Amino acid sequence: MAVQRFRVWFRKGERVRYISHLDVLRYWERCLRRAGLPLSYSQGFTPHPKLAFAGPLPLGFLAEAEVVDVTLDERIPALDFESRLAAETSPDLSVVRVAEISLATPPPQKALVWADYRVELPAVDPGVACDAVAAFVGQREFSWTEERREKERTYNLRATVAELSVQPSDGGVQLTMRLQSTPEMMARPEQLVAALFPGVEPAVVTRTALLFDEPSPAHDAWRRRGRFEG
Repeated sequence: MAVQRFRVWFRKGERVRYISHLDVLRYWERCLRRAGLPLSYSQGFTPHPKLAFAGPLPLGFLAEAEVVDVTLDERIPALDFESRLAAETSPDLSVVRVAEISLATPPPQKALVWADYRVELPAVDPGVACDAVAAFVGQREFSWTEERREKERTYNLRATVAELSVQPSDGGVQLTMRLQSTPEMMARPEQLVAALFPGVEPAVVTRTALLFDEPSPAHDAWRRRGRFEG
């Protein structure tokens, strides 16, 4: 029976940027088993450890704080869990930090609302980039049509961008952005780059943080009544 859950933040480095999400899942399963942790397992003919990841990282992206929730059948101290797991990882897929969370916490994929990215564009002039970002941020709507798997989807790209800034970097520019990342809309940084700078391909994309919908009495009151209540 599940009695404890930990949230693990981990990095994905340069040497493993092109391994798939399935490979990442298998990697963490192996690390957790080698660490000898009292994992909870699914039911059925092929039981698997109960792991819950946030949104899969696109192939080729780096990451500084990806998230996986791990459920245990026996309680252990958080420091013990972290040290035993960290000892089984490699530098390119390593533990950043660990926190115990409630068993009632929604799965990270379901609670995910925003993702932060850092994008390197070495071939873009800083002045041109500043003008393009200012023009985009100043709009309320920016219609964008995306083609994926021979299907088209048109949506308001501007509504998916909570924050966007630019700064010079190594002869080009670096964009930092906060994009919508929900089951209904998973905005992608390369689409925003294509909209701002047609024909430009990002050199490196790093997902730097994942932000979750954290329930609270004040937040719930705001949703129900349109105001916070003490």
